[in-house]
Amino acid sequence: MSGSCCCDDRRHDAGHEHGHEHGHEHGHDCGHHDGHHGSHHHRHETCHCNCHGHGDGQSDGHGGNGGGGGGQEDDGGGKGDDGTTVGWKNPDRPGRHCGTSTGEVPGGELGPKDFDPRPPNEWPGQRGDLFLPFLFLRANPGDLAARPVVGPFWESPDILLLAGVDPSVAPRIPPTLGQTANAGEPNTVYAHVWNFGMSSAPCVVVEFYWCDPSLGINAAGAHLIGVETVSLGARGSGRSHAVVKCPTAWVPTFLNGGHECLVVRVWDETSDGIGTPPWDAALNRHVGQRNIHVVAASGMHALARTIGEVIEMRAPMAPLTLKVGPLYGAPATVAVERAAPHQMPWLQLHTGVRGQFPAQAMPTGAALLSAPRSIGTGGGGALDTSHEVTGDDQQVAFHSDDAPPKPGEAHVYRVTASQEGQVFGGYTVVLIG
Repeated sequence: MSGSCCCDDRRHDAGHEHGHEHGHEHGHDCGHHDGHHGSHHHRHETCHCNCHGHGDGQSDGHGGNGGGGGGQEDDGGGKGDDGTTVGWKNPDRPGRHCGTSTGEVPGGELGPKDFDPRPPNEWPGQRGDLFLPFLFLRANPGDLAARPVVGPFWESPDILLLAGVDPSVAPRIPPTLGQTANAGEPNTVYAHVWNFGMSSAPCVVVEFYWCDPSLGINAAGAHLIGVETVSLGARGSGRSHAVVKCPTAWVPTFLNGGHECLVVRVWDETSDGIGTPPWDAALNRHVGQRNIHVVAASGMHALARTIGEVIEMRAPMAPLTLKVGPLYGAPATVAVERAAPHQMPWLQLHTGVRGQFPAQAMPTGAALLSAPRSIGTGGGGALDTSHEVTGDDQQVAFHSDDAPPKPGEAHVYRVTASQEGQVFGGYTVVLIG
């Protein structure tokens, strides 16, 4: 593990710059983020899910059996000791195990007697009111850490890239936002990490991973790039967020044009552990995911290599092969649909101007997926807007024969994987003029 647990004013400035550029949907930039959310939004954190139990907001993070400092937390979808589970309609897909709150904090002060003796998954107040860190990575610009995430959770604005530059010479803050990686070259990955807790987090671990393009992410497909540590202050301290640079270069291969997925996980060694599920950015605030494939119209023909073989260009955009991911014993539906550029907040990073998006390009063709095939066998088969997938070893290929967009325009396509109507994974493709 490299780096040290320190945080100075320069890191706060970095967080301020990036929060401003990211364009917070609630109308304030990072300069106002600490105080405003610390005094209002965070204290009103309640259950925002449509399933039994509470997500991260209420009781994960105390150092007992919740998602806190190394406690005994249930990694599966089971209920566990006196806790509840935020999960999926597929009962075998791992869920988020949580504790419960007694609501004793408001109007009072906590002492040691308030924590012991207690049932193993019961806390003396709302999770955000306890004197503990509350770490997270945003899934979208307006994210306040409520889980499950509503909408695409794989377009995090908090995972950033500096293309073609090794970390040894890269600045501590990327000079531009919304970049994509260069295949076959060193790239520097950054993460913007947050602490909404009432306590500081003196030793925050930030882990950077890459994965082959996949709709569902798990440990088997994750490859560690590097690890860094940082110290964050409590909310309202002016040091509650920071931009962290991965100390190790990421060199994506030419497989799928170099556009692998990126995952960042953040946790505190003593009082806000990684939680469960450990790779699920939809349920776990400690996990951020960036499954975004940006293709410039001027460079589309450079992407005509996939799975180690050269394919014949049948459309302006080469097929993009996507693994479907583990299905946990139930069938899944994989589908593709168009989205308007303004429906993808991440594109503000690419334009560099808050509130500015590329215009919607005129559809001139179709966006389709190939029928599922075993991983490594290519992406052939019947094309359609959706397919049923029944095995863990399946992949599909995204195709578009839209004409290249004009300068200032873009096509946005979202590929999603769902079970019983719940989206558990996705990948966004942007064809930009």
